Amino acid sequence: MSDGSMAAAFARAVDGPDDAKATLGEMVAKLESRGYGVLLFLFAAPNLTPGPSLPGFSTIFALPLALIAAQMALGIDSPKLPGFLARLGVARVRARGIVAYLTPALNRVEKLLRPRLPALVAAPMRRFIGAVAIVEAILLLIPLPFLPLIPSAATTILALGLMARDGVAVAIGLAACAAAAVAFTTALIWGASALGLA
Repeated sequence: MSDGSMAAAFARAVDGPDDAKATLGEMVAKLESRGYGVLLFLFAAPNLTPGPSLPGFSTIFALPLALIAAQMALGIDSPKLPGFLARLGVARVRARGIVAYLTPALNRVEKLLRPRLPALVAAPMRRFIGAVAIVEAILLLIPLPFLPLIPSAATTILALGLMARDGVAVAIGLAACAAAAVAFTTALIWGASALGLA
């Protein structure tokens, strides 16, 4: 496990005294810029459900997604969580166990995703990615069946690219984000036309 791997980054994030909890705020702070990828993943991936989700389900995740994306767009080095989220945590020993359990999966992901095209994950580009992620969060607030899968998948790909520092994955994610915007725009125009509003 190299020091630059995702598994090593998560191991460092949960490191600390056994008598204290590993809080989400502490872990995100230790992950630094990688914390953005982790949080974007956490708030985008739950929407990857087939068929229409429960009313309001996507909104629950879209709002914190927009908050994190806005911080990226503003150029803040690492994400800042609201107090109630930052204080959420688990016992340090359990956190280490979770990381150990996830390490083989993270290593498999890193065989596909690896540091490439560093310019696409550098700080200036992260601001643009944040702006794009805000748009995807807004799309998730629009109550259309099935279509939220597209911005959710696009943002998830972006998140994985950021975590692995893989510019190729980020480029694919950005293309998917553009496709999501086109799909929603087309659906809204078609719906307005069908209702005689356009």
